[in-house]
Amino acid sequence: MKKILLTCTDLMAVQFFTDHIKFWHENGYCVDLACSPVGGRIDDLVEFFGGIKNGSIKTVALNRSPLKMSNLKGFLQLIKIAQKEHYDNVVTNDPVMGLLTRLAFANKKGTKITYIAHGFHFYKGGSKLNNLIYKAIEGFAAHFTDSLVTINKEDFEAAKRFRLKKNGKIHHIPGIGVSTSKFYKSSKEDCLEIRKELGLSGDDFAVAVIGELNNNKNQEVIIRAIASLKDECPGLKAVFMGKGEKAEYLENLCNELNVEDRIQFLGYRRDVNRVLSVCNLGASASIREGLGVNLIEEMASGLPIVASENRGHRDIVTEDSGILVQATSVDGFAEAILSFYKSPEKCEVVSKSNFELCKQFDVETVKLLLLSIIEG
Repeated sequence: MKKILLTCTDLMAVQFFTDHIKFWHENGYCVDLACSPVGGRIDDLVEFFGGIKNGSIKTVALNRSPLKMSNLKGFLQLIKIAQKEHYDNVVTNDPVMGLLTRLAFANKKGTKITYIAHGFHFYKGGSKLNNLIYKAIEGFAAHFTDSLVTINKEDFEAAKRFRLKKNGKIHHIPGIGVSTSKFYKSSKEDCLEIRKELGLSGDDFAVAVIGELNNNKNQEVIIRAIASLKDECPGLKAVFMGKGEKAEYLENLCNELNVEDRIQFLGYRRDVNRVLSVCNLGASASIREGLGVNLIEEMASGLPIVASENRGHRDIVTEDSGILVQATSVDGFAEAILSFYKSPEKCEVVSKSNFELCKQFDVETVKLLLLSIIEG
């Protein structure tokens, strides 16, 4: 039986790779996972692997921050795995994990290495210094890569400038895949019940915002946009799903702007589809995005989209699916949100369109594409 090693964080494995792991197993592979336990989801993965009864989980002391000393220990653990085990394919993700995995397996004969870039940390409009550093790192790591997989068009074009291993190839796929069939619109009866749980009334216009509460996700802009509309839009509310370092700051901001009654911070949710099923609009103000999985989930729930213009959002949001505005523009977000708030007919048209447009990002399509790249 052929063997695949997947290296990523535990959170990324749970959020993006369980469908792929199961699919690889169904296609005759034994799949091992080497993950860094940064998201508190190891127990979920142990339960998942117990269900497929194939492969094992190995933890490595790697951190998403390149400056953490624990990364040296994690790198040595990866080297030990490379020396002890033989894998036909190694699939890796994340800048730190991706670099150290490729270095650990650099001299391993008979092992094909696939790196999935979920969004290069250099991008158009980014810091010149950060772009210089991350581009140099990714360019160096590409020398040890057989297949480099990108999930947006800007990264695909950038990757063409890298020099891969002999006969190495660069690919573009539409994200890592979303199970669009899991998302839906609630019935009127269920909608009222769920909304009551969330502190929403039946008449509220609810904006869904999904993502870790951090600087890059830039939720402050959406909060300020909602605050600017509070007099004009009495039924405008928002639900934020996610946790992070800026949680306290954002909650205090809501109090300062007197919109604490308009915004609910729900924390990390395992029932995102259920919450989205009762919302009216999806929003994201991310500065940088590889591909906005949150937007695809919102589209699959029939929500129109208001999002910041970046490489990951441009590949998703068209004039038929929503509105793109500058990430830092409070007025731009306010105007876009208002345009949907005031026009139920517009919401209905875009909603129907998004139920169809989201299908190109479905995991069933992406599973086939990714496995063909790994095996190719």
